[in-house]
Amino acid sequence: MIRIAFIHGSFPAGGAERITIDIARYLSGVSGYEVYVLATRISEHLLTSEILNVVKLRPIPSQGMPGHRAKAIERIVIGENIDILVQVSKSVPGIEGIIQRTGCKTIVACHGEPFWQRYIITYRRQKGILRRIMWHLFNKRRFADGTLAMKMAKERTLHDYMSCDAYTVLCDSYKKETEDALGLDPSDSHIFVVENPERPVPDVNFNKEKILLFCGRFENWSKRIDRLLRIWGMVQDRLPDWRLVLLGDGPAGGMLRKLAVELGLERVSFEGMRNDAHDYYRKASVVCLVSETEGWPLALTEAQAQGCIGIGFGCTSGIKEILGPDGKCGFIVPPYDENAYAETVLKVASLSREKELEIRMRSVEKRLAYAPDIIAEKWRVLFDTLMQKK
Repeated sequence: MIRIAFIHGSFPAGGAERITIDIARYLSGVSGYEVYVLATRISEHLLTSEILNVVKLRPIPSQGMPGHRAKAIERIVIGENIDILVQVSKSVPGIEGIIQRTGCKTIVACHGEPFWQRYIITYRRQKGILRRIMWHLFNKRRFADGTLAMKMAKERTLHDYMSCDAYTVLCDSYKKETEDALGLDPSDSHIFVVENPERPVPDVNFNKEKILLFCGRFENWSKRIDRLLRIWGMVQDRLPDWRLVLLGDGPAGGMLRKLAVELGLERVSFEGMRNDAHDYYRKASVVCLVSETEGWPLALTEAQAQGCIGIGFGCTSGIKEILGPDGKCGFIVPPYDENAYAETVLKVASLSREKELEIRMRSVEKRLAYAPDIIAEKWRVLFDTLMQKK
């Protein structure tokens, strides 16, 4: 029996957790595997009988207590005889000691673009009154051009890479970007490409309503939903039959609702968090992403699987690969040109029925190559490879 444990903050929550569930579901049908999830916050109300049938949940302390967290993880590794630890997004403080004392294999699964940490490094230095004061007095000059944040992000990524047996990225371009930036030999690196899966939709609705949809966490340092509100303000008078629907919630929710009022926006609805966005994707004509950074955004792949037309800033290779080639499976806007984005929205809204149907059908077909069974099999091969080395 091969026992694999995924480490999460909250479970279930967003896209990374959904991917873990897809992997666990696949492995539950393959003999010889058990999947555990180690999480700080377990959302009982989101747990289904299916999830509980494919994963074994174990609570661990928060990241704010790294020493206690590492000890708890080590106890579980020993007690449950865990063979492989999958660290989602970043390595666990103290992982070197855990590896040394338990002999387990480790994977760091990067769910963002390479060196995504640079954005949060800068953001956290402006969070809170004292930090904002320090930002304006001292840190703004040091971090203004992004060089220092990138340097720190590369150091963190190199640490994660060196401390694990396998480091996964979301597309071939990310593998090359990471190897080039860290000075790694491609023939000798332990970076593996494993894309995010997307479940096929058996009954795609191609008769869409005139809806622009955003689906995701209301977190402004990364998602930048304020951009979408301003873009809607530019086009709303020219699209009187359309409406903007925002699905999700988070720390920026209050600010965004206030901004919508300040901009005098019409036909905008904040729908809150939903466990299942299926019905929203089924109706929406266009799905908009305006993020500062994304790895392999599930909002766009879910949209394509449902026959929606995606629009996003081409800020990362992942977004370009999902939506590209431009105009065939979606539309890529130069980052972060809000005027160009508004023009793209108007362009999509004016497409002929024949042209929009072509894009919708190509998008659905493209997603079939990333079905959960196909991607989960890549994970299984990686797990088996590490066990052979063990």
